[in-house]
Amino acid sequence: MIVIAYAAGAVLVLAALIAAPATRATTFPLVVTAATVAIVGVLLHLQRRSRLQRTIAEIRRAESVVATGLIDAPEVDVAGLIGELRRLGFDMIAATDTSIGGGPQIRTWVLTERSGDAATWVEIGVARTPMAIFLSRAGDGRFLETTTSSDGATIDHPNLLARPIETSVEDALRGHRATLAEWTARAGPPLVVRTLEDYRQVETELRERTGGMRIAAYLERVVEPDLRRWATCAAIGVATFLAVVLLPAIRY
Repeated sequence: MIVIAYAAGAVLVLAALIAAPATRATTFPLVVTAATVAIVGVLLHLQRRSRLQRTIAEIRRAESVVATGLIDAPEVDVAGLIGELRRLGFDMIAATDTSIGGGPQIRTWVLTERSGDAATWVEIGVARTPMAIFLSRAGDGRFLETTTSSDGATIDHPNLLARPIETSVEDALRGHRATLAEWTARAGPPLVVRTLEDYRQVETELRERTGGMRIAAYLERVVEPDLRRWATCAAIGVATFLAVVLLPAIRY
């Protein structure tokens, strides 16, 4: 829509100048303002893209540390989520702390299955609200991620399939296991993650291969199209500015 507005404005300005050259005094400040706004828009989006790309790199470089010693009890909502997962067959194996780009520590509670094939583990974190993230690694190396929060974006990538199922924790686990069963039939047995050592090994791979994918998806879906639109507007603005400057010389 903004590109159309800039293009329509440029046509109107040029038409006015051709029909009545005296309108240059009125149109010139408008053209300068419009071109400046578009250029500023491009610069801001370039800065935003650069900042998000740095965040992705920081996420992939980040390392978690297993919390030791006296560990603070989880908040009430997190404790309730842990209790629900215990009833579904998961046990706590660790709490980890991760700092991204020198920011504050992010606490994650990690649970694995106490019995069965132990092909699914859970990370509990807090976004706007506490959420459980069910994770598995298929036989072909692709990760499956199912979240219990609407904050989770859907991502379909060769390294990762992520989606939210927010109706309930039980529904999320059921949906996760159904998809994993389909993958197992096609790609062979998934990775077993039962101990803290198992988790630490796969966590490193998960972070390196999929870290920041939600930000990357946002960049691709929102930031890059906005940047292209503002760049187009800037090109229209600059071209119109040059036309306003040069048209009198061409005419006379």
